Amino acid sequence: MLTFDKLKIVVNSIDFIDNLKYNKFQTIIQNGVVTQYRYQQMTPYTLYIEKDLAENELVIEFTGKILGAQYPELINQTNIHQCFEAINALGICTLDVNSILTFGKVVKADVTRDIEYSDISSLSKELLSCIKNNERYNATCEGGNFIVEKKVKTKNRKTRLTIYDKEKEMNLAENQRWLQSLGYAEAKQITDYFHKKIRFEMNLTSIKAIKKNLNIQDNSISSVLNSNTNPIMPFLDKVLVNNAEARVAKSVRDLERLAFMEKYGNDFKAIERAILPIKSPKTNLSQMMKQYRLLYNALHANTSDSIKERLRNALLEIFLIGVFVSI
Repeated sequence: MLTFDKLKIVVNSIDFIDNLKYNKFQTIIQNGVVTQYRYQQMTPYTLYIEKDLAENELVIEFTGKILGAQYPELINQTNIHQCFEAINALGICTLDVNSILTFGKVVKADVTRDIEYSDISSLSKELLSCIKNNERYNATCEGGNFIVEKKVKTKNRKTRLTIYDKEKEMNLAENQRWLQSLGYAEAKQITDYFHKKIRFEMNLTSIKAIKKNLNIQDNSISSVLNSNTNPIMPFLDKVLVNNAEARVAKSVRDLERLAFMEKYGNDFKAIERAILPIKSPKTNLSQMMKQYRLLYNALHANTSDSIKERLRNALLEIFLIGVFVSI
């Protein structure tokens, strides 16, 4: 079952929202005419509602914390109705939940998985050493977390995956304030759940990306939530080198590469920067770097294949059994 930490939904009708508390909404006026009403909050969770009179469009965006004590479940096909009812419970407007679920379209989605893993920093470094092509994928480690995205100019084709320490993130001040709003017992259960958990978060920021990565024909709420495709591992398969291609060091050139890697601490970004100004203009940098990566992986116990297998097993297990037993 797919789970999401954020959804942005658009409905081509303003008939499904009513009873606005106008003192809670920002009124947008253009040429003396009211065109939009907007509501936005960042705490205790992110929520955005827009009633666009000019375009006859309703926009709703929210994050998983809207589920309160059930946050570890994340947004999914079984609790989506609950998410909208939580908005209605705020008393700022009344949403026609069934109509929105029937006619709404998902235009942005963060596919999310939480798995148990104790050392995100080591995993991030391991992953960074296995990037197949730095000219195609931009990979970085920030604060011990791993971020990789495809280098594309067209927004419709952009895909980004972040792997980060969820337990550490839950200790940030804004999350602690949110936990305190739930009560001690529920907050402790959530905190215990995220102990030694890391999060995989794949940002799909266009309709095209949603349909392609979730392997669905349309971007209706039902199609998105009921997709049986987990897009995270296929993306990692494209990003990470396959060790089936690797060979052990058996030439003077390989030994030279090993010495070069050691000099730069196996930092492939640094190696690439060092090679770039001295290589021949006719030499393909991507092919050069591929030789370094294949050699590195062959001499480090099939690192990339073992990473893929570990992550594949963990993600598949979560995908099949779900992520959380309700508190």
